[in-house]
Amino acid sequence: MLALKGVIQGNTVVIEDEDIRSYEGKDVIVTILDYPYKKVKKKVDLKKYVGRGEKLFQSDAQEYIREMRDDERI
Repeated sequence: MLALKGVIQGNTVVIEDEDIRSYEGKDVIVTILDYPYKKVKKKVDLKKYVGRGEKLFQSDAQEYIREMRDDERI
């Protein structure tokens, strides 16, 4: 097995290593190391969800959590 680094030019991979001649006619697998595009992460607009529907906590959320913690400890 041999690994080489090269550059794609058109539909040809150009390499600088002269030792490749001994592999003439062999089967190859080409792995491309970079992506030609980047996935764009979709930004979530949180402002469109603000003020919709009934509030989850009618009172102070910290007080609610404090009560839960006090009740779980025996």
